[in-house]
Amino acid sequence: MKKVHLIGICGTAMAALASMLKDTGWDVSGSDAAAYPPMSDLLRERGIKVQSGYVAERIEPDLDLVVVGNVAARSNAEAVRAEELGLHCRSLPETLWEEFLKLKKLRLVVAGTHGKTTTASMLAWGLRSCGAQPSFMIGGELLNFSANYHLDSGTGFVLEGDEYNSSCFDRHAKFHHYRPTQLIITGVEMDHVDLFSGIDEIVAEFRRLIKSLPENGLLVASADCEILLQLLPEAPCRVLTYGRAAVADYRLIDYTPLDKGGQFKVRAPGGMIRELMVSAIGRHNAENSLATAVLLESMGFKQSEIALGLETFKGVKRRQEIFARLDETIYISDFAHHPTAIKRTLEGLREHFPTHRLLAVFEPRTATSRRNLFQKELERSFTAADEVLLAPVHGAAKLDAEERLDTQRLALRIGSQGNQPAQAFSSIDEICQQLESRAGHRELVVLMSTGDFGGLYRRLRDLSSE
Repeated sequence: MKKVHLIGICGTAMAALASMLKDTGWDVSGSDAAAYPPMSDLLRERGIKVQSGYVAERIEPDLDLVVVGNVAARSNAEAVRAEELGLHCRSLPETLWEEFLKLKKLRLVVAGTHGKTTTASMLAWGLRSCGAQPSFMIGGELLNFSANYHLDSGTGFVLEGDEYNSSCFDRHAKFHHYRPTQLIITGVEMDHVDLFSGIDEIVAEFRRLIKSLPENGLLVASADCEILLQLLPEAPCRVLTYGRAAVADYRLIDYTPLDKGGQFKVRAPGGMIRELMVSAIGRHNAENSLATAVLLESMGFKQSEIALGLETFKGVKRRQEIFARLDETIYISDFAHHPTAIKRTLEGLREHFPTHRLLAVFEPRTATSRRNLFQKELERSFTAADEVLLAPVHGAAKLDAEERLDTQRLALRIGSQGNQPAQAFSSIDEICQQLESRAGHRELVVLMSTGDFGGLYRRLRDLSSE
């Protein structure tokens, strides 16, 4: 039995990789700055030993492999020790390629600034619904599978392709390691300001990805993204576009919100009109499902099978997920953090819950949202909400004041644009008290954070269960 140790094991993707290695016969251990749930609990259930902190002596000479997560700096004690011992070290995406992906004929990757997790999840479920046996690893828990990874006997492997770097010693974007044969790109915008100095650097990564596709591959791309449209002629393979733009090969021409999800029409090549339903909320998810349908159709699956998969897709945990109710108050969790994602998420929810007062509660937590790069853009992102509550910038003390998002200024600017109250809070406790005081009213409370929101989710669940 080969032995592997994962540094930074409690990340969503790292925990999935650890479980996959365990499932295929490896002796797996791991460490993280702090062993925290839900991933620490998941790993413990799988019999994987997780230790808190990074200790050099933990790295033993008989390890066959050390996987260094991108949370680990070059000075990480365990990474340094592994290098001193001359052990075989890989990044997460390198390990995925060597142990799982290179054995698969079809590698279906979803990349882009927005919608990667949901679209990849739709694709994985769509393949299963069409009778295939896909493997997948995705950065969110698929409710259809109650897991964020699955290993199966089919020829296809579905992956969420991130443009972030692979590790401290592997500065390539993760998606380059996956060598896609079929690729969906949902759009390209500025993000990851801790890694990229400007949009040109991000565009360069996507250009390289597009050029790497095989001649017999397929690129499905959003026609609504001007940057992406400029890159498409460089693809060495067949290209199909989708979206609302008139130039799209598959054009979304109509959308109707339903009690659960939405119904939309598509103008396909040749002018044929088709009708599809998707269980996920919002026009942006109609576009995500259209991208999925285009790729599945190109693979030869029947339209009726594709339609059934989209209708029965249950969603992804923490993506527009209703996690609690109290009388007429509905609490929803979402990962939206980029101005575009915030705007489209709120617009979708406004359209689907027209009789509820929409309360947007936002925590700036990612490297990009914590900074003032999108200070002005965020002012226009909350227009669909009736009221906005802004949490303090997560880890604000680690940022210089001149680069940090100014939530007080943001609240003032949002409030000055119309009849839309907005308030910046100095603590999560204050937000919780505010939400508790109005619990039970006819409100749709949308919590937008990529973390645990300082325990706010748990506290609202507890309040709802009393």
